[in-house]
Amino acid sequence: MSTSDDAWATLDELLGMEALAAEAGSGGGVGRLSFYGRCSTEDNQDPATSKAWQLGEAARFVEPLGGEIVAEYFDIGQSRSLPWERRDEASRVLRALKDPGRGWDGLVVGEATRCWFSNQFSLTWPKFDRFGVSLWIPSLGGRFDPENTVHDMAMTITGGLSKSERQHVQKRVRAAMAAQVLIDGRFQGGRAPYGYRVVDGGPHPHPKKAAEGQRLRVMVVDELAAAVVRRIFGMYLDGWGRKAIAEQLNREGVPCPSAHAPDQNRHRIMDGWQHSTIAAVLENPRYTGYAIYGRWQKVEELLDADDVAAGYVVKFRRSPQAKIVRSRNPAHPEVVSVEMFTAAELEKRRRRVGGQKGWSSQPRRPAPRGRTYVLRGRITCSICSRRFEGAARRAETIYYRCNARTLVPGSAVALAHPRQIYLREDAVVPALNRWVGTLFDPLHREATIDALLVDGEPESDRGAYVEELRGRVRAAKVTMDRARKALEAGWDPAELRDQYNAAAAEKQVAERALAAVPDREVLNRDQLVTYVEELGDVGRALDAADPAELSELYEALKLGLTYNYADQTVGVEIDPLADRVAKYRVRGGT
Repeated sequence: MSTSDDAWATLDELLGMEALAAEAGSGGGVGRLSFYGRCSTEDNQDPATSKAWQLGEAARFVEPLGGEIVAEYFDIGQSRSLPWERRDEASRVLRALKDPGRGWDGLVVGEATRCWFSNQFSLTWPKFDRFGVSLWIPSLGGRFDPENTVHDMAMTITGGLSKSERQHVQKRVRAAMAAQVLIDGRFQGGRAPYGYRVVDGGPHPHPKKAAEGQRLRVMVVDELAAAVVRRIFGMYLDGWGRKAIAEQLNREGVPCPSAHAPDQNRHRIMDGWQHSTIAAVLENPRYTGYAIYGRWQKVEELLDADDVAAGYVVKFRRSPQAKIVRSRNPAHPEVVSVEMFTAAELEKRRRRVGGQKGWSSQPRRPAPRGRTYVLRGRITCSICSRRFEGAARRAETIYYRCNARTLVPGSAVALAHPRQIYLREDAVVPALNRWVGTLFDPLHREATIDALLVDGEPESDRGAYVEELRGRVRAAKVTMDRARKALEAGWDPAELRDQYNAAAAEKQVAERALAAVPDREVLNRDQLVTYVEELGDVGRALDAADPAELSELYEALKLGLTYNYADQTVGVEIDPLADRVAKYRVRGGT
């Protein structure tokens, strides 16, 4: 082998140092990129316009560097507070990282504050780094470099600015809406309460919005529904309970709010008046003619208290009294007077003190523990199609009950349903076991075994899943070991913290998933036939089985029962043999 006169050049060529130097000096090579952006609908952004300018910013940033955008991912209506795993398009990006044939080697964004929120970047970047995908961010002026402390600090600050911007916008909008209600009593949108409807109120008071053609919306009285509202208040003050009022309205065929205005209540099933509907009417102060704002507020709660990285979910909670705003003057026509509404509120508090609240404060006998309901969640009522609930009436007797109390008062189902339907467990289980035993008699044994073998989970799929989880654990351990060695070599701990924490979190998630994989022993046909033959009379063996094990068997068979109260029969169905349905008479039902 010939060597060059320059020994260092020869050694560099042998060790690949020239290629390494060329790669380091090339700027990483932009190449083919994907684009990600996000648009929220909370501030009425136009998705098409938002995507156009973000994609334009990204293209103007990477094209002079030789970059080409070949794929686009854009989330619409997804809050920036959601982690990438819970956004539609962002989760597609993360899934594409694992695909070697994805067609791109980097991702560019138009504006970083729209893409990452709070500490999301430190939880997202390690996944890109794991698969060798670069991130190009205009605010950094180039590709994100994890070894650059300035880049790391800039993205941390960007996440904080994104969070601060979101909170500032929320507070500003809420304060402005509260001021509009307080001073002008302005209608703030949404569905009008039952008893009102929303109509055109003329040009918008804001000159710019009026020039754009926007109109003011105001509430007027819907006389047909308002008469029902006044009747509800009158009945309540006359001593009627909320459930009794709902039942009376259903008997008379009065349309419930969702049936009265189906266009604005498409999320309702229009199944009649319920006591919660009556409560919502009695508790709404807008019937007095004054505008009210802030009775309910959005609260963000952790999706998983053990995994902060999973993000938050939005729930509605009643606001503290200090945050509720009432207009100074009447904002729309009243349905009930302030005096009547106040009287109803005082009556509600009086009943609460001496009624439900006093009853709920009484000590209750603790429920007995250790009882196994082998048919829990498996019995369906043929009248109302609801599940029976366990209800032990005596120490050794177990019943299952379907209670008409929770049905919609006055509805057709409630009128046809007995007040209580009870079914004794010992009247069902022996006959059920005998029927299950027939599935393994000589006539049906082969068909049953065939169905059980087909219904089994392929072991190859489970093995691949387990191996994937183990691979994730091994990869996380390697990353953590590298971080420890770098720390021992004198690296700055601040530069290694996010990488180590992300790897530790990935390892913990994979280990939890691995621990949750059940041990599964797959039987072949010969083993299954031998096992069935050893059992002998399967029905008799089931009668002697432990209740907990019997319940597990019913779960594995996907057993379902339907109790017909009229003829006192139970229909039984098993999924592996869906064409086999048994029906037998039950003694002891009520």
